[in-house]
Amino acid sequence: MGIYFAILLIVLSLALTELILDKRWIGWLTGATLAIFAGLRYYMGYDFVSYGVYYNRADSLRVLFDGSVRLESGFLFFSSLFSTLGLNYYTFVLFFAILTLASLTYFLYKYVPYPSMVLAYYYGRFFMARDMGQVRGSLAAIILLFTIPYIINKQPVKFLLIVFLASLFHVTAYAFIAGYIFNLIIKKVTVKNAVGYLLLATFAGYLMQNPALYLWAVPSGYGSYFTNPYYISGPWIRYPILWMQILLIFGMIIFFKQLKIDEDKWVKVMMKLYLLSPIFLLAFGTLETVGGRISTLFATMEILLVPYFFMSLTKYKVLNIMCYIGFSVVVFLLIFVISGMYRRYTPYQTVF
Repeated sequence: MGIYFAILLIVLSLALTELILDKRWIGWLTGATLAIFAGLRYYMGYDFVSYGVYYNRADSLRVLFDGSVRLESGFLFFSSLFSTLGLNYYTFVLFFAILTLASLTYFLYKYVPYPSMVLAYYYGRFFMARDMGQVRGSLAAIILLFTIPYIINKQPVKFLLIVFLASLFHVTAYAFIAGYIFNLIIKKVTVKNAVGYLLLATFAGYLMQNPALYLWAVPSGYGSYFTNPYYISGPWIRYPILWMQILLIFGMIIFFKQLKIDEDKWVKVMMKLYLLSPIFLLAFGTLETVGGRISTLFATMEILLVPYFFMSLTKYKVLNIMCYIGFSVVVFLLIFVISGMYRRYTPYQTVF
């Protein structure tokens, strides 16, 4: 397990170097480090084996049209393309990791002052579950980050085009349309409306315990996600990540208001989108897989909000950085080590 701590140390070191030297290009080096680490894995992560099976079945571009492989067309296109070219599955895994992390790094390089600082938190919070496992959802979530400017400027056509692009890799991307609508409904997130929406979501989650109320509306092929005990036995309100998100939301609501930055356009929109993450977790009750896959799309806002929160914490920049690094390490320990996730990833193996 030591290699995971080594990567954490490398990423944090790069983040500090970027900050001290004020060299944003270091973000690309940080992104490349994570891409190579994820791309060279071998028989590790949640979906490595199952994606390998799909890859071997997608032996020609015909699978895009004959329906023999049930995967989103974007992911299936790259799978069949690489397979048709005679490239092995491990090359495809490396390519997809580079595509995902390059997309994230590009977004951060374009919109945030210190990309590596964000990537340091991303490593502890999302990297293991997404880029070392659920790679389709990871790329979809990254693509959806590019909708933020179009939500802010109320440009629905451009917003929908990006949502469509993300849906080519994971169909849950369409749920992000709720974020656009939610942004139109409420002016900004406050303690009062956050409590109200979370309580309503909890009530909805209670109703979801009765499948007879909604199974008629579930598309064919997805019924198992709503009936199979493997997918419907989630912890719901006992889920630690849910409570971490709720605490972060209320902490940021109060703190951003005190600093008078709660009216910033980016902050307002990101807070609305982030609030939808625990709302969906609560609203789907014990349907862990469905709720989790939709919720995580909105949870990605966390990698932008948390650095913003900590870097504004006090007037002492060094103290803010220390608190941010400390929090990033704690999140890594909670999610990867204490939760037991590390068992799926140790020992780290590569194709070499």
